[in-house]
Amino acid sequence: MDVTQTHEEVETLTVDVELPGHAPRTETPIYARTHKQRVAVDNRCWVCRRTAAESGHPLETHHHPIERSLAEMIDFELVQADCMAGEYGDAARQFDWEDFWDGSTTQTYAVTWEDNTVEQVTTRVPADPYKFVDNMLVNGRVLCKEHHTGKDAGMHAMPFPLVLGEKYGRKGYHFTATQILHHGDEVKPA
Repeated sequence: MDVTQTHEEVETLTVDVELPGHAPRTETPIYARTHKQRVAVDNRCWVCRRTAAESGHPLETHHHPIERSLAEMIDFELVQADCMAGEYGDAARQFDWEDFWDGSTTQTYAVTWEDNTVEQVTTRVPADPYKFVDNMLVNGRVLCKEHHTGKDAGMHAMPFPLVLGEKYGRKGYHFTATQILHHGDEVKPA
C-alpha cells in the first residue's frame, strides 16, 4: 500500500480490559439537570458542530473525561489535580471539590506488580463519585447521536485519534464511505 495516497484503513478493534463492577446505568437527578444546562449553553456537537435540528436528533452528553462505567476504579485525587490545573476547562477547575470529598473514606489494598513485589496502597474514596461523574458541566461533552454512538463515527465506536480527525478534518473530506466532514453551519442540505 502506498500511504502517500488517500487510502482506506479498516481496523478491527479488540479491547480487553477489566471494568469495575458498577450499578446499572440510571439517569441521576444531577445528570438530568446538568445535561439540560450543558446543552442549553453548548448547543452544538463537539465534533461536527451541528445543532440538534441540523443533526436530526436531540444532542447527547458523553461522560468526559471520566466514563461512567469506570467511576469505581478512578483515583479522583489525580482527576482533581488535572481539573484544578485547568486541563478540562474553567467549570472543572472551579468544581466544589470540598463538597465532593465530604464523607470520603480511605481504602488500603495490596497491589502485586509485574515483578511479583507487593505494595500496600492507600487511596481516598469519595462517598459519591457521581457528584463529579454525572455532572455534565464538569464531566460532559456535547455530541450529536452520530458522533456519540454512531457506527464508524461515534466516540464509543472509534479510537480517539480518529474522532479528533473527524473534529479537525478539512471541510469536504470524505472520511468514511458515508461521511463527508463538515463543521456546523457549513452543513449542506441533503
